[in-house]
Amino acid sequence: MEHNPSLHTLIYNLDLGRTKPDTVHRDASYCPFCDVAHLKNIMETRGHMIWLENAYPVLKDSWQTLIIESDDCDGEFCEYTPDYATKLIDFGLEKWQQVKEMGRFRSVVFYRNHGYMSGGTIHHPHSQIVGFENYDYHDDIKLYHLLGTPIIEEDGLEINLSTRPIIGFYEVNLILENKEKLPEFVRYMQLVAHYFIHDFVWRNESYNIFFYDFPGDSRLFVKIVPRFLTNPLYVGYMIAQVANKGHQQRVIEKLRTILSERK
Repeated sequence: MEHNPSLHTLIYNLDLGRTKPDTVHRDASYCPFCDVAHLKNIMETRGHMIWLENAYPVLKDSWQTLIIESDDCDGEFCEYTPDYATKLIDFGLEKWQQVKEMGRFRSVVFYRNHGYMSGGTIHHPHSQIVGFENYDYHDDIKLYHLLGTPIIEEDGLEINLSTRPIIGFYEVNLILENKEKLPEFVRYMQLVAHYFIHDFVWRNESYNIFFYDFPGDSRLFVKIVPRFLTNPLYVGYMIAQVANKGHQQRVIEKLRTILSERK
């Protein structure tokens, strides 16, 4: 198919977006995710997890849904019990697959935000599943974006530091081949997220988690990215950067130690 730049740009309704509640950047006391009695368009509830349509569908030609992760407004993924975190990710993966099987969308994305710099507007922990009618993220995201220098290699799963990051500088990729190892995989996800907001080389309170699949590949891919001001070379020229080898190696060794000792 001929490359069509217009299909790689999403239209965001700023008029609607400005009406969204914001408990991350503004001192808003009302959290709509805590007010469960007034939530609309709920599609499924599982314990304290709620899958529902986004009340502010700001992206044109898409279907936006949310997963409210818990009833704790100040909860955080890396602090959940391993059992709860596994159940949460399993629930999200199930809903992600369900939306993909609708056949309505060129691609479906699944991701979560945490922190001031992550792009989210609601502090209450939640994930998003969005179906795009005209955009296929596989046109822009390639398998090599999820490969890198190994940190942990086990039977059925791998964790690496991206050598061809999407944006840079540090992106940790987790690859799950054996679905029976999901609990171990999710525990590693928690530890990486915890590292980025507590032990990383820069003061950092924000990160994103992105989920990927690729046609013809049965593996699950996850990318965890610490968030801070985007480097200007990426903003202006889409040039991603990586740290020098020595610094990379120190981060790899630190993460390897954390993942091996705390699991």
